[in-house]
Amino acid sequence: MESDVLVIALAVLAFSLLAGRLSGSVVTMPMVFTALGLLLGPGVLGVLDLQVDDELVSVLAEVTLVVVLFTDASRMDLRTVVRHHGPALRLLGLGLPLAIAAGVGVGVLLLPDLPVAAVALLAVALAPTDAALGQSFVSDVVPPRVRQTLNVESGLNDGLAVPFLTVALDLAARDAGSVGGYVVLLLQLVGLGVGVGALVGWLGGRLLEWSAGRDWATETTQRLATIALAALAYGGAELLGGNGFVAAFAAGLVVGTSARSLLPRTTEFAEAEGQLLTQITFLLFGAVVVADVLGQLDWRVLLYAVLSLVLVRPVAVLLSLLGSGLRPRTVGFVAWAGPRGLASIVYAVIVADAGVPGGDEVFVVAATAILLSIFLHGLSAAPLSARYGASMRGVGVGAVEHRTEGHLPLRLPARRRGDSSA
Repeated sequence: MESDVLVIALAVLAFSLLAGRLSGSVVTMPMVFTALGLLLGPGVLGVLDLQVDDELVSVLAEVTLVVVLFTDASRMDLRTVVRHHGPALRLLGLGLPLAIAAGVGVGVLLLPDLPVAAVALLAVALAPTDAALGQSFVSDVVPPRVRQTLNVESGLNDGLAVPFLTVALDLAARDAGSVGGYVVLLLQLVGLGVGVGALVGWLGGRLLEWSAGRDWATETTQRLATIALAALAYGGAELLGGNGFVAAFAAGLVVGTSARSLLPRTTEFAEAEGQLLTQITFLLFGAVVVADVLGQLDWRVLLYAVLSLVLVRPVAVLLSLLGSGLRPRTVGFVAWAGPRGLASIVYAVIVADAGVPGGDEVFVVAATAILLSIFLHGLSAAPLSARYGASMRGVGVGAVEHRTEGHLPLRLPARRRGDSSA
């Protein structure tokens, strides 16, 4: 364990020293840490000797997701999202379920030995997107409206996928129950999660504003309180029988809507923590891939991974954006600009750690898709965005892709910006 900590610390330090040199290149933070993990893992040098079911990997994955869900959600003013971001809402409300359904359909055809519930877990794990794998997808060369659509989608879809994951986990863990039973389960998990999270976010945000207004809290303690609110929402929901991830997401949304004046201070610490946890997560992901994934590859696994990137999301995006008024080139750009990253890693680890039938196979397929996405989306993001941006320069200002009204006054989370354009 001590040697693992030393290696991780050296990797973070080395990246911090070189991040400025990598900025603006096609090399992204996830690519660097995943490659380091592959090199240092048991499949090559053996410096890091970790397995998917190691408690360190599982705990780190869950803590990372809680912090990231809360921090990302807090940057979203819910009223502004609903009022001004129709394409993003289409991608979330229609595109996400369609991507899950398409993933299940492809999985049933290509992975016949995998239980249907496990196929559903695989589809859910690969449905959320993560702009950390291709910061150039939301660079300044891309029209503002399209940038914001991708920002809102990637900021919210990892949290919205949690209820689907929870129900699929329950389906995979036991014999199929009645439809009514699963409706009750879903309402319990989501209802309690949203209720506890909203309560913690509202009370916490008000208390932070009240304390800051009287100069009782320092900027440092306000930053610490942000992490405490995320942990309170998660722990409270789990204790009452709800879903802690949903609660963390809901708490962040409420804080972001009701206490926006404090966000520049209260989320600064969470940004740094989220960035650090994300770097370590990608490093550990790379370390377990060679030993636990690459040795189990076959053509079906590889084909599903490829189709999840080039078919499942594009079809879901195309169907969800029909009638939106977006130009075909914009729909095509958005369809490809959906890399799988942190949320997919976390969900895949959770599935593998849950011990459900087919869970190990789900991790192998999901990890293969994530590994492909890290490098394919990372390497293609900058040139593709530059080409798309250049093609849109001649489009009139009135085009829907160039509208800037309702532009969210948000800064990208640290995990998506990164020093090297995470």
